[in-house]
Amino acid sequence: NTGQAKFMRRLSSVMRKGRQIHLFGSDNTKASSIYVRSDSVDLCFGGNYCLDGGPNEERTASDDVRAQQRHGSDGYASLIAFVNNLQREQKKNDWKITLAQQTIGQHVRNGKSRSATTASSLLARGELRGPLLRHLIDSEIQVIRNLQLLTMPEEVDVADEVRAEYESIASRQKDGGPEVSAERVSKCANDFVGKAIHKNFHPTKGRFVMIRKFGVDLRQGKIHLKPKEVVPAKHLETLFYQAWERADVEADDRNRQCKGAHSVRAMEETFNMFHADSDNVNDSSDQNEHHHPHHPMFVMGLDQWQSLLELSLSIEHPNATNRIWTCGLTDGGLHNMFLSESKMWLFDLGEPNLEPIPAFLTKFLMSFFHTLGMEEDEEGDWVVRFEQDDASGKLRLTERTKAILPRVMEAFNIAMDRVIEELFDGEERIRVLLLRYVVTQLISDAAFCIEKWRIKGGGDEQRSEHQYFLEKWLWRALWDVYASEEIRRRYLTRMVFRKQRECRDLGPLGLSLLDSLKE
Repeated sequence: NTGQAKFMRRLSSVMRKGRQIHLFGSDNTKASSIYVRSDSVDLCFGGNYCLDGGPNEERTASDDVRAQQRHGSDGYASLIAFVNNLQREQKKNDWKITLAQQTIGQHVRNGKSRSATTASSLLARGELRGPLLRHLIDSEIQVIRNLQLLTMPEEVDVADEVRAEYESIASRQKDGGPEVSAERVSKCANDFVGKAIHKNFHPTKGRFVMIRKFGVDLRQGKIHLKPKEVVPAKHLETLFYQAWERADVEADDRNRQCKGAHSVRAMEETFNMFHADSDNVNDSSDQNEHHHPHHPMFVMGLDQWQSLLELSLSIEHPNATNRIWTCGLTDGGLHNMFLSESKMWLFDLGEPNLEPIPAFLTKFLMSFFHTLGMEEDEEGDWVVRFEQDDASGKLRLTERTKAILPRVMEAFNIAMDRVIEELFDGEERIRVLLLRYVVTQLISDAAFCIEKWRIKGGGDEQRSEHQYFLEKWLWRALWDVYASEEIRRRYLTRMVFRKQRECRDLGPLGLSLLDSLKE
């Protein structure tokens, strides 16, 4: 039984595995080849490669090897020939190519497979500090400066166009017009905030709508749960159902305040928060009992995109609004970069886009917290960051997490200070925007985790029986929610209350907040 348990623990969430893919490349851009073997496929762009050999080593096709070679007049022609050839093989073999991300960066040396070290693994081990952290930040800043050089002059400035759209929306609503839905926002304005509007706040397909519906489905028993999924799902139901539905019952002119109070109560019933509010920012002695200013990001409503857009337009430093071409670096988090004392490599490219630097920095900054939910243990499973208190039923951080979190906070603070100083000339008002992006993206990624759980069969009685370890996605969603609230309480709330003690409404986080920070 013990041996069987260990074997089952090593299984991936998908039982059936296909051929391994070996990808090679070189400076020779006028040749490419594909080798199909019974257990693997070698995709060689630039010369001939094989796993146990090197460049330009001859290989002979046999019964279990089908070799296809293509040559082009230049790099682009060779790439197109390579893609067309691969496409034919995919159709012929009914291949589905998936990305085993943990193997990116592996290389063979002296007959042994070795892996490069990601910045996120260094952070989780407490090693991302000192010279290594400085090198990481230096490299990130240099990447951004290089992207600025690659951006065409006519691509840089669209702030006036976006501002005109925002002012038109605000004017129509001020005059009593209907509320403008996020789906009606232009692509230009959506890209200006890193695509955060359509992705998160679309009224029917947005991630913030999805997590609310998930809470309702859990409460109504519409989701099948396996035994190991019950505990994380119970806490997600408390967060995503209780914070909204209780307040909806009390729908009156204090509905926003009610939602804030219920959402805070839901957080308190779910987590023992790591951060103590020693500055007493939760004090309600001078306000109505039901008017609680501390609204977790996931209950601030689908209209919060307007204050986010307003905030992104309000900072005068050119680097705050001028766009850069991302070169496909759409997810530049610590988990998508290899780091050594001398180099940083970025991987996981996506579709290139044009967006301002603060939006581009979102994935980098949020990943200081987000990637702790993706740390792997010795068996290859994600580390669960919580344990449930037997007496209260609340989730508390594990001792290991409590030990590493202060170091993560310190690294995050250093990174934030450096980018503000070097990219925005110390303009302190940019900090609020960067933090707003971070806490919003963490909730967005919590929704992404729930979505992945359902795509992989979670919640479906028939499909989930063939899947293993899917509960990790629910635990990771809980961690993202926790991290978002920890950052909001620790940074945003304290910043506002220190600078603007008389203003207790953190909802919009708009220009009134920024005006106070000027003082």
